Amino acid sequence: MAEPILVIEGLHAQVEGKEILRGVDLKISPGEIHAIMGPNGSGKSTLANVLMGKPGYEVTDGSVLFNGEDIVSLSPDERARRGLFLAF
Repeated sequence: MAEPILVIEGLHAQVEGKEILRGVDLKISPGEIHAIMGPNGSGKSTLANVLMGKPGYEVTDGSVLFNGEDIVSLSPDERARRGLFLAF
């Protein structure tokens, strides 16, 4: 089995001091497609913004590995250069 492309473990994050993500776990392996669904205010956009390193979104606990590298401390442009970016 191939190594996962994205591994999120125990991710906690806050925005403006309000905790929104509380222990998110997710593994995405090559060839998989995932849809994240939920009601308004459940943290879907926050998860995307945290993954992209948007200013104002703070990871308070947990880890995010992209291709085996911890990306939490990387800037948004460094994440994009490694192949992680967001488009609508």
